Amino acid sequence: MQKKIGRNQSCPCGSEKKYKKCCMNENKVSNSTFSWADGDGIHHIAPGEKPSPKSLEKMTQDYQKNIRNSPMWDEMVKEFGEEKAKELLKEFKAEVK
Repeated sequence: MQKKIGRNQSCPCGSEKKYKKCCMNENKVSNSTFSWADGDGIHHIAPGEKPSPKSLEKMTQDYQKNIRNSPMWDEMVKEFGEEKAKELLKEFKAEVK
């Protein structure tokens, strides 16, 4: 189920404006998204503007935080040790292609 965007939330287009002051009345943003994983990583397609570098950095930080709080992190530390796992974690980045 898709969560509805609140008018006072940050706009999902990445502009860092409130949704009501950005895309709410322009119909540029829909709640339709698509995600999948393959050999290249996890992919997510969403409508809207290209995220700003600041937004991409925030997405990367959130993504890395989620990895650290998942069973995957425990497996990485177990297999590679904590220092190597920290280095590998730096490769988990949000990118626009």
